[in-house]
Amino acid sequence: MERKIIDRKSQGEFVSNFLRQIKFKRSDFKTINSLGGFTSLIDLGNFAVSFNNDGVGTKTIIAAETNKYNTIGIDCVAMNVNDAITVGAEPIAMLDYLSLKEMDNEIARQLGIGFNVGAQIANLNIVGGETAIVPDLVKNIDISATALGLIQKDQIITGEKISDGDLIFALKSSGLHSNGFTTVRKIIKDNEIDYEDQFPGDSKRVADVLLEPTRIYVREVLDAMSIVPIKGMANITGGGIKNIARMKDMKYVIDNPFDVDNVFLRLMDMGNLSFSEMFEIFNMGMGYIVVIDPESKTDFLNIVRNRVPVKEVGHVENGSGITIPEYSVEMHGYY
Repeated sequence: MERKIIDRKSQGEFVSNFLRQIKFKRSDFKTINSLGGFTSLIDLGNFAVSFNNDGVGTKTIIAAETNKYNTIGIDCVAMNVNDAITVGAEPIAMLDYLSLKEMDNEIARQLGIGFNVGAQIANLNIVGGETAIVPDLVKNIDISATALGLIQKDQIITGEKISDGDLIFALKSSGLHSNGFTTVRKIIKDNEIDYEDQFPGDSKRVADVLLEPTRIYVREVLDAMSIVPIKGMANITGGGIKNIARMKDMKYVIDNPFDVDNVFLRLMDMGNLSFSEMFEIFNMGMGYIVVIDPESKTDFLNIVRNRVPVKEVGHVENGSGITIPEYSVEMHGYY
């Protein structure tokens, strides 16, 4: 099949070309981190405000094709708040943006259900938003949101403290989460699979497996932060495991990953994809990464393991890149 992996180098060049034009800055306004990270931080004295903007991408096409919209609101919340917490910020408020070809009260009801569930899990308020009916622009539906969070400046996690010998923990994903769906939809189409069919090797329908909502890690991570000195975190979304390299330029050895879930193995087989391609597109079961020093391991596991599946998947070494020896995967940075 035609490969659908995004060229991260080209994407990086595109983003750089855009950001080079953003030259204006208020004299009384200070940002803490550089553009292009998991989240953006604004200096407010003793506190910083985090801003995130993200959407659900082409997963919404499957929602539209199956007329099942009640979980993609959870995805939309998750995509934003899971980025916000990578620096330790607590998400507190969100604005949504809904773009549709037509007004449909049942779609509105289902979307609202999902956003409400996501807000409850993440413990934030949805304070407003915008709805655009643009049939000339949108064939079905597109949703995104902007999340605002707060953190004390002296508690910001930058990744700079990551060092040789640190441990890498992965919090289990719930499945595909909300990226890689251009590839997923092509595999489903090329193999002439119906969304109502039973997913191979699973008791669930194809639609239900693919639309499983993105896991939200807010409460577990913030609780761990209050006890354990976390050094770095990464949300594994677009770009797959490459996101780990965004924490700090070190060598990340993933030598004990989660067993690869059925959904990934089946898509890999049906799409004739390699493990390298799969790890570059999907989370492969590792939805969120936390880096701590070895002395913090017991405390971290005591806080997290009864709330979300967690595993020590590797360690940090001096050097650069990401390696997963079991699958002969080598990656050299995010871009």
